[in-house]
This record gives sequence, C-alpha cells and structure tokens, in this order.
Amino acid sequence: MSKVILNEPVSSSQQAVDESQLRAFDERGVIKVKSAFDAKMASDIECELWRRFQKWGIEPAVPESWESLDEATIRKVMKGTRRVRGLESIYNARSDAIASALARETDLEKQKALLLLTFSGRHDYIPDQAVPSSIWHSDTPNVPGEGLTGVIVLGFINHVRPRGGGTMVITGSHRLFETSTSAITSKMAKRRLKKYPYFRELLSSKSTNRERFFNEPGYVNDIELKVVELTGEPGDVYFVNGSVLHTIARNYQPDPRMMVRGFYGTSKLSTHYKELFTARAAKKQAAASVS
Repeated sequence: MSKVILNEPVSSSQQAVDESQLRAFDERGVIKVKSAFDAKMASDIECELWRRFQKWGIEPAVPESWESLDEATIRKVMKGTRRVRGLESIYNARSDAIASALARETDLEKQKALLLLTFSGRHDYIPDQAVPSSIWHSDTPNVPGEGLTGVIVLGFINHVRPRGGGTMVITGSHRLFETSTSAITSKMAKRRLKKYPYFRELLSSKSTNRERFFNEPGYVNDIELKVVELTGEPGDVYFVNGSVLHTIARNYQPDPRMMVRGFYGTSKLSTHYKELFTARAAKKQAAASVS
C-alpha cells in the first residue's frame, strides 16, 4: 500500500475550513467542500473510464449496454478499471490542508486512491432498498482517547444525483462509542447497536418505508443520527470521519456512479495497529511456548 507522510506544517493560506465547518465535522462527522479537487482531472478520468468500458460494449447514455451484462462480467469491468490514471489527484494542497485541519494533525499517512464505481441496474451484492439494511461499516475502529483515527475523502468524478448510488453515511455515528475504554470494530459496533430501536429498524431487511431514514433522525444516548446520501458534481469532495458508519447503495439513475476514495490515517491509528499487532504476536508466541 502506497503511503506518504505529511510532515510540512499547514500554512495559513491553506486553511480551507472555518470554525463552523470544524464544529460540523466534529458533531456530524461529515462535511462537503465544493471543488476540492480538479474538475478537469475528474473529466479526464471519466473519459478514460468510458474508453476502457468499450472493451465490454458499454456506451455512454445507453444503460442497456451495461444493464444487460451478468454479474460476473460486471465484476470483470470493475477489476479492469480499478487503477485509472489521475485518481491520486484527490490528494492536493487543498485536501491535505483540510484533512490536517479536521484531524488537528499534520503527520498523516495517505493511502492509495481507489475508484468507486456502481452501475445502474441489478447488483446481487447491493440490497434493492432506498436505504440499505446491510454492508454498513466503518473504515477505522473507534479507538479510545483524544483525536481521530482517520479522514476519508470521497470525490466526485461525474455528477452523482440522488438515488444515483452515492455512498450513504450515518451522521453522528462516529460519536457512539466515545466513552468506550477499548477499541470497537464495525462488527462489534453493529452487534451492540442493534439493542437500540433506531438501529434495529435500520439494520433489519424486514423494515419497510426505508425512505424515512433520510427524513427522520434517530437518537442513541442523546446523539442525533441521520442517514445522508452523498451527492455532488465533478470536483466536489466529502470529508468523512473514518469511524462514521457508511455503506454502498443501489444506483437507480441511468448513469454509473463514479467517485474516488482517498484516506488520511492519523498517528493514533498507526499506534493502535502497532499495539494490536504486538499484542497478537506476544499471544501467539506464548501459545507456542506452552505447546
């Protein structure tokens, strides 16, 4: 995995978020920044994707050209377009400055940028629901102590409209385990959260009228929670706390969902994994010595 350490201090001219945005990010775990990466580069990436799609007979503005493909072929398309030139442009002076400001840290590690692609039509692994009941997860565990574990950056390559497959997030969910004395993974979080009515309904495939989660907030221990669908135009970027619960969604629009995902890891996350791996190694060694 390619990583780059940001050791340069952020200059005042790069401070791209104000106090209200910082407060919103701390409370909700998500903020949107218009034109945070180059729209021209986004357009170039989209053109390259359509060029590659031709191999499978996929054509712009012709949904039938991909909706007629079986699941195995769609997986081949996804694999064949995983690495596209220009995705790393999600990382730039402005996004670096914003991530550093949100994390209150300049010593961040960048992960390799990834393409997020969802075609319209049926996908066996994505629930046919307005708000999915499954695949909810966080990219980082909730780790005790001050500070963030990471900042996800989700940029738009093409125009992603409502019901167009944009990532869905639960705002406020990064705060649910602030008082925990141990790290909480996605799997652990969902297991514990099902005792609350809001999450029992959200995570149940049997619950109906799922559009209500867009409009009706839920509450757990006085923390307001709400499902938000991420939409935007080329060059727009969402900055998301790494511990926010989110999921992939079905695309009901006639255009593929094209986004790029980047991630800034903090020193807190690095320390957590170092300690975790050290503890596992010690446990394995102890078990071996007993046997």
